[in-house]
Amino acid sequence: MQLALGVDLGGTHVRAAVVDREAGVVVTSVKEVHGDRSPEAIIAAIARAADAATKAAGVVGRLSCGVAVAAQLRGDVVAVAPNLGWRDVPFGHLAAARLGRAVAVVNDLKAAAWGEFRAGVAKGETDTFTCFVGSGVGGAQIAGKKLVLGARGVAGEVGHIKVKFEGGRQCGCGEFGCIEAYAGGVNLAAWMAESGLEGGAAELELQAHNGDAEALRLWDFVSSSLALVIANQVTALNPGMVVLGGGVLARCPKMYARIEKTIETRTLAASRAGLRVGMAALGDDSGVVGAAMLGAELQG
Repeated sequence: MQLALGVDLGGTHVRAAVVDREAGVVVTSVKEVHGDRSPEAIIAAIARAADAATKAAGVVGRLSCGVAVAAQLRGDVVAVAPNLGWRDVPFGHLAAARLGRAVAVVNDLKAAAWGEFRAGVAKGETDTFTCFVGSGVGGAQIAGKKLVLGARGVAGEVGHIKVKFEGGRQCGCGEFGCIEAYAGGVNLAAWMAESGLEGGAAELELQAHNGDAEALRLWDFVSSSLALVIANQVTALNPGMVVLGGGVLARCPKMYARIEKTIETRTLAASRAGLRVGMAALGDDSGVVGAAMLGAELQG
């Protein structure tokens, strides 16, 4: 087996996994909750989880390492990480110093997209667009078997496409009117609470389709806006496959169905010819598998 270390850094926990790069499967995995969101405390948590995962796998020596972060990156610097409250943190340098090895820092959705491309539902494709809707909304593009980064490293940030042109709800990025400010699970739950509704995305979908007028208003805006954002990416990017994932879509089958229908009816016919649409196959492993693979490939 060719092993690599992948780390998925979330807003509440860190997960480190030893991954078999050839099979694209997790060999061992350790999760650690972090309460202190300072870079130093989180890097210490990563080090503990990584050490435990590699020991459990019986690894001798140091593995290549990729860390997936829900953030806008500038090289290995975390420019903006809304869930962590970070701005301009030299994360790659700090993590490498603490772990004693080079660390490849990658956007979490780019890591998940790469995991699905190499070992998941999109294996065998050459061009994909991936969108996960969980606590936030993120996306990534693979074109010609290569991950698209863009001129500033933030290509694929569909969560920050504006769906309200005047005003709108504030997003964690600091701007207003982003689709993430409405469809991201955390923001959606807050919007529901302000509107007198309880629960999260799954409860909203259930209430909406049981006839609650306010729930239907919110659900219709979120699902139609999200569906059109994704459909427009199909027209613009012409992928061979759209990969969908994340907790919100996993718990909201009617929202998923609306996205599929919108892709069928609101995209350029030539762009959707032969297109496949499917849910991510690796589940929670998409990010750590992709991070491990990208880390190994970026580090040679």
